[in-house]
Parts: sequence; C-alpha cells; structure tokens
Amino acid sequence: MVDHRDIGMSRCKFWTVCLLSLMPTIVSAGEEAVRVILTQDAGAELQLEAQQLPLPQILKKITEATGVPIHYSVLPKELVTATCVGTTVKQVLECLFNKKADLIFRYAKNASKNVSIKRPAEVWVMGTNFGAEETCTTAGMQARNPVAGTQEQAGDAKGVDKLLEQVKTQDPEQRADAVALLAAEGKTDDANVNSALVSALSDKNADVRAQAVSGLARRESGDASVALQNAMQDGNASVRLMAVSNAGDNTALLQQALSDSDETVRAFAATKLERLSGDGKAQ
Repeated sequence: MVDHRDIGMSRCKFWTVCLLSLMPTIVSAGEEAVRVILTQDAGAELQLEAQQLPLPQILKKITEATGVPIHYSVLPKELVTATCVGTTVKQVLECLFNKKADLIFRYAKNASKNVSIKRPAEVWVMGTNFGAEETCTTAGMQARNPVAGTQEQAGDAKGVDKLLEQVKTQDPEQRADAVALLAAEGKTDDANVNSALVSALSDKNADVRAQAVSGLARRESGDASVALQNAMQDGNASVRLMAVSNAGDNTALLQQALSDSDETVRAFAATKLERLSGDGKAQ
C-alpha cells in the first residue's frame, strides 16, 4: 500500500536528528568518507555520516547497508556532508535531501506494519532541486542545504567516448551509470550520444531504460516525446514512473498515468497534475 503522504516534497520530522553542513570537511586518509550504521538504539536505529561525497555514492552505501533499492534519474553534482539519524530509511533520506527532492516510497503489500514502515521495498528520488540555501528546524537543530563543494566534470571528447563504450558492457549497473552521465555531459547536438540514449530505451534492464527516458527528456531531444509516450507502455513500473517524473507540463501524459496499473505511478501523476493546476498550467 502506498501512503500518499509519502509522495511530494519531503518534510523534516521532529523525531529525526538532521545536521547538514555547508563547511568543507577534510577526511583523513584512514577515515571512511561515508558510514551507515544499524543499531538497536530506539530512535537511532539507522545512522548516516557522510563527508564531502557525491549523492550517488551516499545512496549506494545506504542501499548496501539496508538492502533497499534507491532509484533516481539525475542528482545534483555538489558534494555533500551530512549526519542523519533516525528510526527508518524514510527519515534518514528526508534528512539527507532536506526538502530538496520528491521522495516516493513503495512498501511491500504483505509485510507487517512495523517491518514495512522501517524498510520500504523501493525508493525513488525525483525532481531534485538544490538551489538557494534554505533552513528548517528539527528537534532544536538546524538543517541546511547540503552543498559543500563542486565535483569536477570530465565532459571532454575522450570522456564521452569512454561512456559510449561503457553503455555496451554486460554489467547493467555500469550501463545505467553511463547512460545517466552521457545525458548530463554529452553535447546536445552529439548524434552519437543521442543514438546511444535511444538504443538504451530498449535495454533489457529497467534501470537503463529509465535513465534513457530521463536523459532524452532532460536534453530536450527530438526523440523525447516519443520516448516518454513509449515509456508509459513499459512493463516495469519504475520506467513509467520516470516518464511521469519527466512529463513536465504534458498534462495528456499525466492524465494517461492516472489509469496506470501501478498505484505509485497513479499517485505521483495525480500529485504532478495538482501542482500544474496550482500553477495554472493544467487544463
């Protein structure tokens, strides 16, 4: 069952200790840059500490520690320093993103209430927007926009050529990473990049297909409209969810998603239509 309250901009919760620092942090050679700790301490069962790391690396560590898959289309490139403590994966992710992303949680239908609340079956991070600094108060502590540095980008021709080779590997995780990076770094008029993204739409791995949908939409490719429409027919809900996330003001596609077989897709589409209606863009 999907709790619609879990869909939309995340909120800082009073029971979550959340500290995000804007100050650069130097990590010693022998010190781990990210730690995810599971404990039996009430209210602190899940603890995250990260120092000057990109978000994908932090999310990967959370997945490794908890077993919860975390899907995303595009994340900010800034380095993050964060300390988050909570009872659930949901609370820690809300702290980490500090109201700067749409977090969607899918819970196993047959799981007991206590288990499902603590460990969702899957998580999607949508619509990240790390812009101007904002603050919110949590249990007397202040949470800030987690921007502490900027990664160097390797958007040169050699880097793009390497990514074009990586999309052909047998490892689906590497293919998905390559597709995501190509979308961000390849020139918008690069025919080879666009061709690779289009080819990835039919990849056998759902994560790769989802990244291709997001990439074409972000690059405003001429193939984007067709890609979004075709993605709504994909057999995997995460691909359809990615299409909804990248629908923009395409109310026709969002209306179509309201009849999707997956409850999460329907709920997310309804949320986006509600926002468009508030902005005066929905018909």
